[in-house]
Amino acid sequence: MSSILNVEWIVFRSETPNIKRPCQRCGVVKPFGSTGKFRVNANGGQLDAWLIYRCEDCSIRWNRTMFERRPVGSLQPGLLEALQRNDQGLANAFACKLAGVSGTCPDTGFGLERRLVSGVSSHADKAVLTLLNPNRIEARVDRVLAMGLGLSRSSLVNLVKQGALKMPPITAKALKRRVPEQSVVEFNRPAEPDKTVMFERLFDFSLP
Repeated sequence: MSSILNVEWIVFRSETPNIKRPCQRCGVVKPFGSTGKFRVNANGGQLDAWLIYRCEDCSIRWNRTMFERRPVGSLQPGLLEALQRNDQGLANAFACKLAGVSGTCPDTGFGLERRLVSGVSSHADKAVLTLLNPNRIEARVDRVLAMGLGLSRSSLVNLVKQGALKMPPITAKALKRRVPEQSVVEFNRPAEPDKTVMFERLFDFSLP
């Protein structure tokens, strides 16, 4: 009996803009960088949320307000859960927004947040990978897939030619485009046993 492995990758900026502000400990204006973590406080059905920053020199922390007294019922679906688990994609999006940088600002790097949605890799003969790029980061499809799978880009092209990787439209040009806000990539389990490690790499949290 065949089964399908469903995985999500969320592309996020690995570095975000600093904010310059007076540091209480240093006594002068210093750059503060996002820690990628949130502080959340719920009170009477209302929610306060802050993004935690840290001084680049002395490491003192500063909570930057994201929103105050927001009715919990007015939050977008999944937002509270993302705040509670310190979702990296969300943290980077807010860091850019709070710094006054648009979603198309140049990024110095990117990372992947991986989620195993359903299925068991040892039983699956097919995998469906959903690529999410909510902040429209300038990262090419082939770079994201190659980094996420721990493969060279030439190996990635070979997977497409062999039919092991399917992403409409399947063209070399499509692989060089920026990752859209959402796209789906399908993987067929290779016949060779030594190549099935690709399935484990889809949700290997030790990879970048």
